[in-house]
Amino acid sequence: MITLYGFPLSNYYNKVKLSLLEKGVPFVEEVAPPSQDAAYLEKSPLGRIPFIGRSGSAGCLIESQAIIEYIEAIGPKENRLLPADPWEAAQCRSIMSVIDSSIDTPVRPVLPAVLFGQSAPPDQVARAQQGVLRGIGALQRMAKFSPYIAGGELTYADLAAITVMPIASVVLKALSGKDPYDDWPQLQSLFALLRQRPHVQKVEAEAARAFQDFMARRK
Repeated sequence: MITLYGFPLSNYYNKVKLSLLEKGVPFVEEVAPPSQDAAYLEKSPLGRIPFIGRSGSAGCLIESQAIIEYIEAIGPKENRLLPADPWEAAQCRSIMSVIDSSIDTPVRPVLPAVLFGQSAPPDQVARAQQGVLRGIGALQRMAKFSPYIAGGELTYADLAAITVMPIASVVLKALSGKDPYDDWPQLQSLFALLRQRPHVQKVEAEAARAFQDFMARRK
């Protein structure tokens, strides 16, 4: 049995959770906020979430991409979420990498301004906007939207898109009044398609509750 550690305020936790659900791999959840405590670092060497453990095995597995690769390897073979063709699988991984490095990463420096009410200098917000727009430009050139982001079948790239990408929308809209995805109808259509899936609805609802609870406690 897989144990997923973390909590649904984390978009990467949600990416792994949705991957487990869509792949059909049984798992249980254990709340585990990030920590630098020595005992915690034995499980997650960087003190970050998410990470997973496995019944009967020592140690844990960190980093969402590595966890997703493991999920695909152990899950039902008839339910592929990574293309069988090596080139198409690599393209899928490339999309996930761009989502992480060029959509999510640029907004991380200004995320505390939204979560904790801290100030964000205008130039810092501008850098975040520019970084996200560069990532959007790359994805617009890479994505197929036929109807899924990497082609005709649901893949982990779609699960990454629906769980990781919305944070840039939330952050930049709060700080600048502009949603970076407003002028990207193909992405909006993809999100609408994915949000018809029960597992996506479940993960998004739990993430929304976690965010609401966090904001209520902050007040």
